[in-house]
Parts: sequence; C-alpha cells; structure tokens
Amino acid sequence: MHFDSLPSLWFGLSLPAIVLLYLFKRKYVDTRVSSHMLWNRVLKDMEANRPWQKLRNRLLMIIQLLAAALLVLALMQPWMWSQRSAKAHVVIVLDRSASMTASILAPDGATESRFERAKRMIADWAKDEAPDSAITLLTMGEQAEVLLSRESSPDKLRAALDPIQPAYGKTAYKEAMSLAAAMTRSDPDSEIRLFTDGQFAEPVSDLSFAVPVTVERVEAADGAASSGNVSVSQFGVKSARDAGGTVTAVASVKNWGDTPKQIEVSLYAGGELADVRTVAVEPGKQASVYFERLASADWYKLDIGRGDSLLMDNVSYAFLEGDRPKKVLLVGSGNLFLEKALQLAGAEVTQLSPDGAAAWIRSQKADNSPDVVVVDSVADPVLASAEWGKWLSSKPVWYIRSGYEGKETAVPAGTYSIEEHPVSRYVKLQDTHVANVYQPGKVDWGKPIVSAKDVPLIYAGAENGQPRLLIAFSLQQSDLPLRSEFPVLVQNALGWLTAAQGGSLGKAVAGERKEIAMSPDAFSAKWISAESGHTDSEAEKSSGMIASMQTVPSLPGLYRLEEQDESGKTIRVRWLGAAADSRESGPGQSELRFTHTSAASGDAGESAQTGEERGAPLALWRWIVVLILAVLVWEWGVYRRGTSV
Repeated sequence: MHFDSLPSLWFGLSLPAIVLLYLFKRKYVDTRVSSHMLWNRVLKDMEANRPWQKLRNRLLMIIQLLAAALLVLALMQPWMWSQRSAKAHVVIVLDRSASMTASILAPDGATESRFERAKRMIADWAKDEAPDSAITLLTMGEQAEVLLSRESSPDKLRAALDPIQPAYGKTAYKEAMSLAAAMTRSDPDSEIRLFTDGQFAEPVSDLSFAVPVTVERVEAADGAASSGNVSVSQFGVKSARDAGGTVTAVASVKNWGDTPKQIEVSLYAGGELADVRTVAVEPGKQASVYFERLASADWYKLDIGRGDSLLMDNVSYAFLEGDRPKKVLLVGSGNLFLEKALQLAGAEVTQLSPDGAAAWIRSQKADNSPDVVVVDSVADPVLASAEWGKWLSSKPVWYIRSGYEGKETAVPAGTYSIEEHPVSRYVKLQDTHVANVYQPGKVDWGKPIVSAKDVPLIYAGAENGQPRLLIAFSLQQSDLPLRSEFPVLVQNALGWLTAAQGGSLGKAVAGERKEIAMSPDAFSAKWISAESGHTDSEAEKSSGMIASMQTVPSLPGLYRLEEQDESGKTIRVRWLGAAADSRESGPGQSELRFTHTSAASGDAGESAQTGEERGAPLALWRWIVVLILAVLVWEWGVYRRGTSV
C-alpha cells in the first residue's frame, strides 16, 4: 500500500485524546433509594469511580477509536496498484516519433511496426482496463497535440487512433509530457499512460508530475526487435575537377544492432544506378564507402536496402555544391564554333547525328536526359516522329534554322533592333552580317527579340511551360560565330533556357521550418515528390506573397520546389532531400524517469512504472470513507440502546 499524504498521520494523535477523555469521564447511575441512610452506599460507589482507574471494556469507546483511526487513514490518501482498473481520468500519450516505425515480431510471427502495435495496445487497454474512465488522447510529434478530451466511448477512441501517422521530424518529447503534467496537476483522480518504445531523443527527467506516470513499452512478442537497425549516418558528393569533371562520393553506414551485418550499398546518380558495393559492419561500429568517377547529376541517392528493422534511415540524398554542369544534347551535322561556345559556358555537350536520331530516342531513359536540346539545321522529317515530339515538348529547346516551315528571305542592311531580354543582354551585333534568314510563317510560342528592320532574326518564348529559343538563320550563313559576342550570346541562351533548373536546397529534417529565398517573379510554389510526381503541398504565403519561411514536407524523400509566375509558367526548380531525425536511429539519449510529486505533501519520488509490473493505481480512501459511515451508524445504534453503560 502507498500513501500520498504521510503528514496526515499527525491526526492519529486524536486516538489517545479519545482515550484520555474516557479516563477522566465520571460516570453516575440514577438510583432510587428508600432512605437517606442509603447515601453511605452511594458515597462508597463514588470513591470506587476514581478517574485513574483502569478502563473497563467499553464498546462505544472502541467504536469511536475505530472511526477515528479510519478517518486518519483516509486523510493519508492510501492507494495500491491494481491489475484491472484505471483512475477516473486517464491521459494517454502516444509516441509518434520515427523510431516507432521500426518493425517488430507479432505473436503470429509476422512483422508489424511499433507504432501500429501501440495504437492497438491503447484501444485494447482502454476497453479492458478503463471501461468507465474518461480518456484524453495526447500525441507527441513535431508538436504536442490533443486529439481527444475526456471521452469515455471506445468507438470514438478507435476513430481518433486510426488516422494517426508517425512523425519523422524532431519530436517534442518534453513539450508533450509537460502538457500531460499540466492537464493532471489539479486532478488527483487521474493518471498518465505513456505508450512508447522508450527511445527518447531528449531528456525529460526535470519534469515533475502530480499523478503517477505508467510507461507501456511497445516491444516485440518475444521481447526483441525482428532485426537490428543499420543507418546511413553520412553521405556527401563533391566534384573532382582534376578528373575530367567527374564526381566522387563518400558515405558512412552504422550498425546499431548486436550482430555483424553485410550491407549492399547502392548509389544512384539522378535516378540512374551508378554503382553497388558490399560492406561489412561490426556491431556498434560504422564503415565508410567511397565512390569515384560518377557522372554529374542534379541529385544523388544512397540506398542500403530493407534488411533491417528501421527503414526510415536507409536512404539519404546529396547534392553538388553550386550549379552542376548542364547537359546539352546537340543535334546536327556538327558545328565546332557552337560546340566550343557551349563548353565554354560550362555545358557537357553530347553530339547526336541526325542519322542516329531515331535509334537514340528509342533508347533514351527519362532519368538520364539532357537539360537542354539544341537542334542545329536539321531537316523537319528527322524529328517529326511522335516520340521526338512528345520528348521535345518536355524540354527546353534551342532551334537554329530548324523545327518550322518558312521561306528564305534576304536580310536588309542596317542597324539591328534588339529588345531587352536575358538572351540579348550585352549583345549589340554591330558589324555582324547575316546573308539569309529562313523566315517562319508564324511563331505562336514567342516573339522576336532581334530583328533587322521588319525581318525577325531571333525569337524567344515558352511552349507547354518550357522555354524556347529560335535563331532563324544558319550560323554557317553568318559571321556571328566569329564575333566576340557569340560566346556571350551562347552563355545568355544557356542560362535563360536552364533558369528553372535552379540547383538544390540541400538537406533538411522532415517537417522542419526552413528559410528559402524565392524568385521575385514567383507568384506561387509547390513541393512535388520526385518518387510519385504528385504535389505534396503548396508553398505557404504571407500577405499574398510567398513566405520566406517554409515547412519542409513531412515524409522523408526527394522533393522539388517548383516556382511559378502569375501565368503559371515554371520559372525555377530546386531539389531538396527530406530526412528523418537522425537522433531516432540510435537507442535514445535519456532514461525515462518521471518524478511524482504529491500535491498534498510536496514529497517527490520516482514514478516510471511499466504496465506489466504494477498495473493501474487504485485509490482506497473512498472505500475507507464508506466504512467510516458504517461505523458511525453502528455507534449510533450502540448509543441509542445504551450499551455503553
């Protein structure tokens, strides 16, 4: 038996006080006498009734002592652990942290996550152990959240539990337990039940609770997880400038389990499998893996498979610092000046002959496609297939006297008219000669940015949300490639065509707040999952504008942030790798020790019991009060019958 108010034991001094009252109490009996001569006998009785004589057997005194003792016991607030009962109000705290997604063995031998096991345990416990209790459901994720308040219906509890999902970001352990403590501080007939795996990533030992806290640990049916955890602890890439522009990568893999592991490490460069290595990792140790001569890509992915108990830390993403070289597919018979100018602009150029265009498009993989396509003086039938048409519609394309029907037109002499545009920046075209232009009949997707009087020479615009650039004359029929402005023009064109491919935002913890600089022309933005291609969430706005502080998607994975202008055109795309909180991979950083402070006495003690050990606390003072009332009824009956004489 336990007591919440031991100082109330001082009220036990009332018991000897009752005895003293009986010691000093004088007792007289009404007696009829026939003569005054009999007073002598009465005087003798008075002498015999001295105050300090030994107490005789008095039932009324015994009953009163019993009632006083029971009253003192009730004031001490006794309680005991009961296997099949709960207090009137139970605050259930459900741990939603990423470590709760670890797989464990079910009684039937199948595997399930700790999180799903915890939800089932809550529903079963409330049904079997607390059918008459009011349930408050509190979850701990990125923030503490109350989903149910003082609800006694099991159906409503199950309905509240079903849609709850794990939280992969930084879990607010202390905030959630502080809220649970505040909700029960003024309610002595309550308790806290914590359903968790015990892997808290932050200390909570400095919290105090006015009611008992019971920890229900979520473990496998045989007391052990199905397998130990292995995680990717570090992963990064770096451009190797001395190796022809290739990329090197290094990763660290840690074994948190008790047995050695053979891990198959797969590395992807932009969706293309680049290398696979096998590494042995000893228990409690980590091993490093190195990769060299990787192709340049927007993003890199490291995957260690699904052979451990916790999958959320098996994949990691990395990005090159700064802008990576842009991949350009140059379709044409060959133009040395154009190819060198593209390389000077930092592009990786792949030459494709028109004769091999049909075979190339059939072997093209979406995950390894170029950033820009340059079509230089290619006849229409070469790229007229449905496959080419569909593929080009999804890419930025730079046409040079290709991709349209037109007529040969002489270029009038005189000064060129140049519109303000990113492609024509710093370009004057003075003394540049163009013999003929293949003038298109109509260009629906763009407008002229360079013209010779009324003859357009260069068009710029967008089609299907993708930028388009058209030089309407052949470079071989102009001295433009010989001019110093030509590399500037090519640099401007490449930068404008790839402006929407804005590099990366790096890595972030899932669900965290991150400051992101948006384009001044951006009207809206959205997070798109690279795996599913579906929109995860819209970017947050403040005062009608895109806010600088954004919430990272809540699920680990690779995402792209697409910014769009008012017309809906995509103006920039950047990549971000969302990861689970790395602190959840290990065994936890603190023990679960909750201090139970009695509201009446102020005494503190450890209170972190497990459900299997003691069960629910059961208060006894109510039953004692009922017993006191029964004793008082008994006393009245004794007094009324005069049994005390």
